Amino acid sequence: MATASAEANRSSNGAPAGARQEQKGAVVAAAAAKSAAGGTSSKSIALIIDASGSMNAKLPEGRTRIEGAKAAVEDIVGKLPADVRISLRAYGHQSPTSRRDCKDTALLVGFDTLAAAKDGIIAKARELKAQGYTPITYVLKLAAEDVGKEAAKPRVVILVSDGKETCEGDPCATAKALADADASLVIHTIGFAVDTAAKFQLQCIARVARGKYWEAEGAGRLAAALGEAARTEAPPQQTTQIVVARPRPGKLEIKNAELAGHVVTEAESGKSVGKLSSSQSVMELPSGFYNVTFGNAVWKSVEIKPAETTVLTPGVLAVQNAALTGHKVLDAETGVEIGNVTALKNSITVLPSTFSVTFGAALWKDIEVKLGERKVLNPGVVSVPGADIRGYPIKDEAGTVVASVSATQSSAPLPPGKYTLEIGAQKVPIELAAGQKLEIKLN
Repeated sequence: MATASAEANRSSNGAPAGARQEQKGAVVAAAAAKSAAGGTSSKSIALIIDASGSMNAKLPEGRTRIEGAKAAVEDIVGKLPADVRISLRAYGHQSPTSRRDCKDTALLVGFDTLAAAKDGIIAKARELKAQGYTPITYVLKLAAEDVGKEAAKPRVVILVSDGKETCEGDPCATAKALADADASLVIHTIGFAVDTAAKFQLQCIARVARGKYWEAEGAGRLAAALGEAARTEAPPQQTTQIVVARPRPGKLEIKNAELAGHVVTEAESGKSVGKLSSSQSVMELPSGFYNVTFGNAVWKSVEIKPAETTVLTPGVLAVQNAALTGHKVLDAETGVEIGNVTALKNSITVLPSTFSVTFGAALWKDIEVKLGERKVLNPGVVSVPGADIRGYPIKDEAGTVVASVSATQSSAPLPPGKYTLEIGAQKVPIELAAGQKLEIKLN
């Protein structure tokens, strides 16, 4: 009987009942200790979603970028461990672009376990309306403050953006300062259908803040990138040996520099350190971060490393058959004027980004100029020899007067498209192709 009783109190693996109770107690104690040390929620994630005006642009799949971002957020919160601590912040969603609001951000859902925060994050993401500016520097500071209150390590910021900084400050220099101040801070960045200038900036942010950079062209890839960023482990902290040596300068070189020049300033102080131009395109600089002007635009987060040459290769935007009155070159996202081209100076050096160009009241939109590219716009030209001194209006498909021809200005360059020339009561339909010269004779 004693033997039978002993066998009855053994587990399937042969452990006595008393041993089983001890093992169970040890597991519970270990779990409690792990929980008390923050082991079950060993990561806190501050998720930042771009809701600036450019997020209304269409993706190749048909839906808008902001719709794709909402779907990606919903996807990721359905897949992460329930005990991960997470928050949701957005920017650009409260003010229209015309207000140029550089404080447009809000913490939509504060830190909590994913299990508790999930429904709120999905609901708040669905409410987002893309409309405003891209204040990345300001947002990074606030997100670092949000996650800095968390006890977990690492403390992770994931920034999703489809554009570059549109406000004051240098986001890369700021990211470096934040990472230097908090050894447990990691900033990952995801470029969502970005142009070259935005990619350059987002890569720099991740590089200096112990993070990684991902690129996503569609909503599916964005969801995958968010998942990878959330699961990526922070690099192990290592003992650093500090070697004090005399500082070695680096060099900055600009290809395709303009004769008028490009002002170089320190990113943090804003102090001007010189100007580069076509006559002097290289300068020596102490290591650090700098900003470089291209017309009214600024190439930010330019890192100069000791004993290395950093080369900027801007693009060139040119307009054939440019009008004497000129054409404004605008930042595609903000509408801010970058510079202009005219018949006398028909090209401008620009940072690699996306632009719009005015032709009278018409707008040639979504012109992407890539790194080192010379992009030539070849508008069509409508001419009416012998036009009346009072002029004839040319209207676009919406009925807006975009140009006119007259005795003093008998031709008008226009983007490809459909127009109507009004000669008195007569309406002449026009379908203009790129580079086409269309002459309308009057009987």
